Amino acid sequence: MKIEVNENLIKHLEGLALIQLSPEEEKIIKDDIKKILDFFNKLNELDLTNVEPLFHPLPQGRLRKDIPKEPLDREEALKNVKRKENGYIIGPKTYGD
Repeated sequence: MKIEVNENLIKHLEGLALIQLSPEEEKIIKDDIKKILDFFNKLNELDLTNVEPLFHPLPQGRLRKDIPKEPLDREEALKNVKRKENGYIIGPKTYGD
């Protein structure tokens, strides 16, 4: 499927992402999307008829064993935290005042 990267597509993506781009940013995004799609089009040109599909990009046996470890106690976990209150980490506000 060939996707045409034009102003309509950029405006549509702006709406989906709930952002507003300047004309300079629109040009940068348009160029980046073209590069990404060109890369995927190159991948689509490859003959993969004799290639086995992979479930995971790493061959089996390369991952470490998943062995449970003793968890940190609360004091140790909060030792290097800059902002804490009542035993909890205080993070930045993500919405509102």
